Amino acid sequence: MAIFMSESKKQEPESKPAKGTELAVTKKATLPAKKAPRKPTAIRKAQPQDIWQAFDETFERFRNDFQDLLFPLSDVIVSMPETRVPAIDLEDRAKEYVLKAEMPGFKKEDIEINVQEDAVEISAATGWKYNEKEQAYICKERACKSFYRYVDLPEEIKVDDVDADLSNGVLEIMLPKKTPKAKRKVQVKSK
Repeated sequence: MAIFMSESKKQEPESKPAKGTELAVTKKATLPAKKAPRKPTAIRKAQPQDIWQAFDETFERFRNDFQDLLFPLSDVIVSMPETRVPAIDLEDRAKEYVLKAEMPGFKKEDIEINVQEDAVEISAATGWKYNEKEQAYICKERACKSFYRYVDLPEEIKVDDVDADLSNGVLEIMLPKKTPKAKRKVQVKSK
């Protein structure tokens, strides 16, 4: 005869077992300790898309701050003239330099050329005047434009002999050299 005892009930046997009889006691199986539930926190694991979004936001802030630094009044001043740097070619023709500059939309009266012995300065301004009272504009995109370029020359020029011509939006300035330097071609030899 066997008596089973449970730890949860903890009862004493009513009578003692006789000699030679087995006593079987069952034990409650021990379960692994349960983890306490985690408290919710404001911090969560970063996901890959979160990292890319953070990069995008950081670069956008940097771009906006940098743009504000370079162009602080770009949103405020709308009628500020656009200044552009024209494309130029400088050609060496032995006795003179020929400077060509793209100036589309400019008239010869709008262009100012200042010449020094070792440099040329070109500036121009043009624009359109709108008569707001006589016409009802739906769109106005043409604006006043200005133009500036300063070019250092490799040799001194004769300031009094400089000549300029404007044709089909290209300004051509002939700059005669003061004392043209002699040039000599050198042959490349192979060994």
